[in-house]
Amino acid sequence: MNYTYAATSISEYWVVDLKNQQFKVFREPINSDYSQELTLTLGEISPLAFPEIKVSIQRLLKGF
Repeated sequence: MNYTYAATSISEYWVVDLKNQQFKVFREPINSDYSQELTLTLGEISPLAFPEIKVSIQRLLKGF
């Protein structure tokens, strides 16, 4: 799936992995892959498009 998003220059996408209680972030597409991949379970994150917005990782993982 990464290659499709990266190849079309989608700058960032998020995946909520409920089974493993992880939040995955893919950023900075280069060719057909992402140069930055983060796996988070705590804290906050801001989307690149809206840096003023803070999203709680714990709240997202609990909310489902």
